[in-house]
Amino acid sequence: MQEFYASPVVSGAVTNARIGAEGARHASLCAAMTIHRHGNAMTMNKAMWDFGLRPWYEYQEKYGDGALEAFGRDFRGYFDKQPPEGKVWAVVLSSSIYEYFIRYLSAAAGVDPLKEFRVIIVPPPQMVTNVRIGAMQAYMVAEPWNTRAITGNENIGFTFAQGKEVWLGHPDRLLGVMESFIDKYPKTYRSLVKAMIEACQYCSKAENRQEVAELLTERSFTGARPKKKDAPIAKFTSPGILGNYNYGGFDGKDRTIQAADTTIFFDIPDNLPKQPEEHSTFLWQSRSLWLMTQAARWGQIKEFPKNADKLAQQGWRTDLYREIASEMGIKCPKDDYKVEPPEVFIDKKGFDPSDPVGYLNSFAIRANAPTNFFLS
Repeated sequence: MQEFYASPVVSGAVTNARIGAEGARHASLCAAMTIHRHGNAMTMNKAMWDFGLRPWYEYQEKYGDGALEAFGRDFRGYFDKQPPEGKVWAVVLSSSIYEYFIRYLSAAAGVDPLKEFRVIIVPPPQMVTNVRIGAMQAYMVAEPWNTRAITGNENIGFTFAQGKEVWLGHPDRLLGVMESFIDKYPKTYRSLVKAMIEACQYCSKAENRQEVAELLTERSFTGARPKKKDAPIAKFTSPGILGNYNYGGFDGKDRTIQAADTTIFFDIPDNLPKQPEEHSTFLWQSRSLWLMTQAARWGQIKEFPKNADKLAQQGWRTDLYREIASEMGIKCPKDDYKVEPPEVFIDKKGFDPSDPVGYLNSFAIRANAPTNFFLS
């Protein structure tokens, strides 16, 4: 019998193993560190483009503060014309940050994701094919499966937004480790985390990113090496790693945007708000609380956990991370919690971890929200 020890996991997996989201069996899974922030996106199909939907940054350029309302109008307009089987978004895992982002974005635009479309689970390599055959209209996944969809590649869709445009600075993959492994093999655990931090530092350096992008094309990782011999090896993987990200489109316009924060491995670019001594692999336990608010918001747990602080402390091992980082000569923030300011979220709604229930209840669109009845 093989025993699971450690694996990269999506943000949400550790927290939801602790709270038993959607009736899952509780598991003592821990987050050892953040592997990377950002590096994911939402893809929409050509029919949504033809209807008039465009990348989020173009809504911002055209409508300014009215961008969410304008997007919501177009988004609802498209889905209102579709039969039930034409109202489907896909994510890679239930209770993941990808699912939360799709629901969060839709609700912020005034479209109730609990009532107005379905969210299904599809493995990343099957995303493009399922859009091509019409099994779904949009998806959210990590790169390179968004880049594969655009014109000039698979020609089935365009990038609506990167995850960083929903929550700037958000964690994507974590290093998930079973608590029993930490207890039984503390030296091995520390060595593993040190090796992963060093790997993230290596990937963070600009001079190493082309090599990283090429390595990721191998079959054991993404299998994204182009079939055409004259195509660059990292045609699909370089946008997410090097940051020359192309949103695509079907009008011939070049929508390539160069950014240092497309995927963040260790050093945090200057355009992100950050705390003293903060680096990307550091864990904020307050972000575990944010994930719990989303699990409660979308009905995956009955209510926000009364012992949420304890669950965050048990699951996100910031205490051990600080010890390990210190041994490597890396300084860390002194606090476990931080306020996420309004400007980092797409709806300009900040998160104060001192009042997660108040934050949760402030959303009009949520599971079990109060319903108004009017009697004549």
